[in-house]
Amino acid sequence: MLRIRACVAGALMLACHLVTAEAQTPPGKPNPFAGAKSWAYQLNNLGPEQQTRIAASPYDLVVIDYARSEAEDRIETPLTRDEVARMKVKPDGSRRLVIAYLSIGESEDNRYYWKPEWDRKRPAWMGAESREWKGNYLVKYWEPVWQRIIFGHPQSYVDRILSAGFDGFYVDRADAYYRFGDSADARARMAALLVKLSDYIRARRPDAGIMMQNAEELLERREVVAAIDAIAKEDLVYGISHREGRNKRDDIDYSTKLLKDAQGAGKAIFVVEYLKNPKNIAEASRHMADLGFVLYYGPRGLYEIASAPSAGGNTPGPALRGSRERGKASGAATKAPARTKAKAE
Repeated sequence: MLRIRACVAGALMLACHLVTAEAQTPPGKPNPFAGAKSWAYQLNNLGPEQQTRIAASPYDLVVIDYARSEAEDRIETPLTRDEVARMKVKPDGSRRLVIAYLSIGESEDNRYYWKPEWDRKRPAWMGAESREWKGNYLVKYWEPVWQRIIFGHPQSYVDRILSAGFDGFYVDRADAYYRFGDSADARARMAALLVKLSDYIRARRPDAGIMMQNAEELLERREVVAAIDAIAKEDLVYGISHREGRNKRDDIDYSTKLLKDAQGAGKAIFVVEYLKNPKNIAEASRHMADLGFVLYYGPRGLYEIASAPSAGGNTPGPALRGSRERGKASGAATKAPARTKAKAE
């Protein structure tokens, strides 16, 4: 009898959880990314010259940082509302979406929230420095103190981005959970953070778009699918090892299945491939067009954007060159480490 009662209680809790998850997306809310047929991605080197080049590009969607960091003093300078507004206007006068990068699984030492004493002794909720990206530190993403930095009050990271006039959020390092062991509990904690973050953003600005980078294995959870509007996948076909080689078929198929399922649920799918070889670029373009995914290719350092997409939105021209600022990504590593498919234990 006790086992029966426990099963019934568990089923009711699961049902309530799923109802809550389904309620994440407001009824009838159009997907803000549905009209984006081309996109670009640049996190570094966001000075006035590069802002002008972004504004002059024809992309429907651009992902950038909400601030630029000066190499000399390591302090970020938030982009102004006017600067963001200028980048929202395409050369033909039509509107483009401009969304801001937001790391939820790592802290960054150039951010406004970084305290000088953390250089000497990191707080208990902050882990070791990333081997891939200097100045980035793993965080215990489930801890309230970290979540309070990201969202929940007018001075939070999310609110600063909204105040600058961005159209939404490019949520990165949702895959950082695996640094604590790729377990069902670690995934559940990250899923819970994504739901809370989404709820807060949509309460503050219902029309803001939410795009998650990588961590496509979390799309197996219905509450995660409901919490986002789109997903961007790095290195889907090429470069999982950070070399321009084709990925293993099993890895491509695993990620593609999850992305197609999300697409079937009404989510927009974007892919970034870090490619230089014209043959690989052409093959990636054909592949994404067949899948209905929106492709962007550009430099792995994310310090420049490619000059223009093709008519089909999938093939940019040569990259726009510019001087590099101190930023989050290096020329040798992308922001989220590519990795093979993961399964919860």
